[in-house]
Amino acid sequence: MQLTLLGTGTPKPNPRRAGPSSLIRAGDDAILVDCGSGVVHRLVQSGVSPGEVHSLLLTHLHADHFIDLAHFLVIRWITGDDRELRVAGPAGTKRLVAGTLELLEPDIRMRMKIRRQPRELPRVTVSEIEAGPVPDQGGLAISAFDVEHYPLEQPLGYRLAGRDRVIVLSGDTCPSENLIRHARGADVLVHECMVDSEWHDPRIDHHLTERSHTSPELLGPLAREAGPGLLVTTHMNPGTRPAAVLETVGRHFPGPMVIGEDLMTL
Repeated sequence: MQLTLLGTGTPKPNPRRAGPSSLIRAGDDAILVDCGSGVVHRLVQSGVSPGEVHSLLLTHLHADHFIDLAHFLVIRWITGDDRELRVAGPAGTKRLVAGTLELLEPDIRMRMKIRRQPRELPRVTVSEIEAGPVPDQGGLAISAFDVEHYPLEQPLGYRLAGRDRVIVLSGDTCPSENLIRHARGADVLVHECMVDSEWHDPRIDHHLTERSHTSPELLGPLAREAGPGLLVTTHMNPGTRPAAVLETVGRHFPGPMVIGEDLMTL
């Protein structure tokens, strides 16, 4: 299995960090987890054509995690790939995909007029899932599990198991026992890490934000309990200082850890 962090940022614009997205490759399978801003460019930078990706998993339906879905869909079509895309995500994913395809349809039909051969509209199959096994994902065993990202009702994390490796992606979440249980013993845990000082916006209820995200101070104890072979941080604000995050998390987690960067491959 190979994991590439395509985007490690947040909704806040940051040229160094694209929107949330990760790519997992195992044999012929290429699975995209979330579809944040800049995902198509990051895929190409990583040496992967969007047409090579036939499965997309969404952790939740905050816009920063799906905002480039339209770009991803239309580029797969423009570059000549007519194979089906499988999309899985929480309740509301069908509406999201249907609305995106409706938005794209006039443009695609105009593009059809200059094609010598007739083309179909993009073929997308959508599954709205809850916690449990995710079907039809090729050679990987993938399961979704509940996390806590207030005020959403059904945010998900994912556990992807290959023949000899397990990768867990937290999605957006505050610390939770259920996440720890599903991440325990994973080879790699990719977990969000929001620097606390950047939450202090007077327009936002800080107490409620603590129920949505994980600060470096909280990530260390969580990782210590989960015990992954490698902890990788993601979903980081522009002001994140890697050395400070490593020091803070390391007070509680003695294991291997890296600060995630866009295009990092593990």
